[in-house]
Amino acid sequence: MASNNIPSPLHGRLPGLEGAAVRLVPWAVAGVLALTWGYDLVGTAQTQTVPNWAGPPHSPMDYVPVVAGAVAVVLALVALNPRAGRTPTTVYGVAAALVVITASAVLAPLPKGMFGYAFAPSEILPLLVLLSLAALRCRPWQVAAVAVCAFAAGLTDHLREPNSYGVVSPALMMVTAGLVPGLYLRWRAFQRRSHAERARAQERLAVARDLHDVVAHEVTGIVVQAQALRYIAERDPGAVRDGLPEIEAAGARALESMRGMVTRLREPDDVPLSPDLSGGLARLEAAASDGLPRVSVRCEGDVDGLPPTVGTAVLRIVQESVTNALRYARGAALVDAVVRAGPDGVAVEVLDDGREAGSGVGGGFGLVGMAERARILGGELSAGPRGGGHGWEVRAWLPLEGDS
Repeated sequence: MASNNIPSPLHGRLPGLEGAAVRLVPWAVAGVLALTWGYDLVGTAQTQTVPNWAGPPHSPMDYVPVVAGAVAVVLALVALNPRAGRTPTTVYGVAAALVVITASAVLAPLPKGMFGYAFAPSEILPLLVLLSLAALRCRPWQVAAVAVCAFAAGLTDHLREPNSYGVVSPALMMVTAGLVPGLYLRWRAFQRRSHAERARAQERLAVARDLHDVVAHEVTGIVVQAQALRYIAERDPGAVRDGLPEIEAAGARALESMRGMVTRLREPDDVPLSPDLSGGLARLEAAASDGLPRVSVRCEGDVDGLPPTVGTAVLRIVQESVTNALRYARGAALVDAVVRAGPDGVAVEVLDDGREAGSGVGGGFGLVGMAERARILGGELSAGPRGGGHGWEVRAWLPLEGDS
């Protein structure tokens, strides 16, 4: 089981249909680039056989834009590799722009006929792709470097076409069109990271609230015992009896301070955690109704004997996993939750048999918080599609060592 193996903070179900679609995007872009270059090559070859064509003179130099486009396409294809880092992406973007500028410089002294040598689509499209990749991956100064080079490449249009006017605006529009998609995706990624961090922070607050419920019970017991010992000590007056009132006062002060602090942290609708773990798990069971699957919860081993912090985490993980399954597992007939308590730790397993068609829906970050809770306790949590492509599974392991 991979530790904290939570797939994207887009709610734990991204690696389904939506995750596959995201992984196919680079391949789709690569296919479009290849088709664009093939179109340019075929189109240039056809112009060589058309008589009285009003374009450039029929010569091998007609293929310069196609060759430049081929080099730019190759650079964009290499940059599409998800493993390409910031520096390689910057180098590829600048190199593609320089290739286009070089092609324009080669074509500048040639006779251009009536229309000249226009930019080939296979020259422009790779520049747009590389601009987007730079905006998505690179640092601001690297993005600026690629943008300036691409803008300079766009300005070389006047070297190819004798009657070109207003080259600044088209070049600026090209750079803007390339940067916007990458900047949008970058903003979305930042937003997801922010939401994930917020979920972790909220989970830490939830842990603090649960800790209060547990510690308050223990401290109350200390106070009660101190009160009882105070009366027992009447039979043997001495130093112990003199210290008991101070112990009682200290416990009462600690309890009052913790209660006051956590009360300010609680939301109005928060409910203190019940110490009955098996009862809380049993209340999650439900029969199938109104299109919702049946929820089955099984406990194996001494579940109620778990340390309070571990039991709290188990209940929260099962609650969150069952809620996710009921909300997002389309076509599911059964949600099966199993809690196995052993001498060294407790294993949690929540499975559903839903279809992957709805796995990309949802924007919650509950599983991120559950992974953070498991990590705090020294455990691990994983979530992902089940084998066979149907359903979703959440597995967690929480050790008992930290509480013994």
